[in-house]
Amino acid sequence: MTDKIDGPTGGPFSAQDLEARTFAPLEFIVDGLIPIGLTVLAGAPKVGKSWLSLDIALSVARGTAVLDEGVHRCGQGAVLYLALEDSERRLQGRLKQLLGEGPAWPRNLFFETAWPRMDADGLERLDRWVGETEGARLIVIDVFQKFRSLGSQAGYQQDYRDLAKLLDLARRREIGIILVHHLRKSGGGDPFERVTGSAGFLGVPDTNMVLDKGRAGTRLLAQGRDIEEFVREVTFDPLALRWRLAQPRSIVKYPERARILDILLASAVPSSAGNIAEQTGQTVNAVSRMLGEMLAEGKIVKAGWGRYIGKPTDNLAAGNQNAQSDQNDQNAQNERRARSHLSGSGTSP
Repeated sequence: MTDKIDGPTGGPFSAQDLEARTFAPLEFIVDGLIPIGLTVLAGAPKVGKSWLSLDIALSVARGTAVLDEGVHRCGQGAVLYLALEDSERRLQGRLKQLLGEGPAWPRNLFFETAWPRMDADGLERLDRWVGETEGARLIVIDVFQKFRSLGSQAGYQQDYRDLAKLLDLARRREIGIILVHHLRKSGGGDPFERVTGSAGFLGVPDTNMVLDKGRAGTRLLAQGRDIEEFVREVTFDPLALRWRLAQPRSIVKYPERARILDILLASAVPSSAGNIAEQTGQTVNAVSRMLGEMLAEGKIVKAGWGRYIGKPTDNLAAGNQNAQSDQNDQNAQNERRARSHLSGSGTSP
């Protein structure tokens, strides 16, 4: 973060002024994934977003890594975790499960299970905590709904005001703020479109992350102003109680299409756009458009009027072709034996 550039009169600055300006490298809370600023981490209830946010908080406090050991490392600093849906007993239990009898519990990871809403001194108290805490680096608010301004169901304007105030705090104090938030159960094919609330939740934060659980598994998706788009399959390690990167099967450029393909491959019969829309929460028109694109790209196969099947892999296709060839040979042999039997010139089959 740097000072604002001002022109000669303290007003607008020129492109030439901007050209001469040097900026410090962008600083990350989690390398390559969460930069300094405001981040929204959304997921469906019980999907495991609190485990992920607690892991991030713990990793920042200890200066270790999230998701893997080689790429997503965390710079060490003090963390304040507002666990607004938890009790002290539950937090202690989770940390015992995560840390066991191993490393000492960090002294720079702080918890609160109750906190004023942001329009009732909550925001000012966060600002004071940062100012009074040496090495303050990250604030996690789990969940945002219990912290945001009272009566915040007013739509885009209120969403924008609440999020913009937190964004300003994060940038001014040069820290990270993560808001744990919810997804709607249904909505558009793009998981980001299912984030609860108005478009403010996608437009204001520096980074948006979604923990999206589907029939084929769970993916972590991230988009932001200062990061490359991130889409990776993740798995929850039941022994370590941590989210890990799964072994990549492929890079999913269009997650909504990947969900459609998963449904087609899992179905025993051809599916229509309407069938798929019911399972994904997308509109029939959106599904029909994507089916047309996937058909043109050779990703799926048309199996009758308005019905589709997933295109099998090359190995599976080769196996099916061999099986079909064997079946054709068997049918021809049976036909020859039947003709011979009917003419009386051979033995009975």
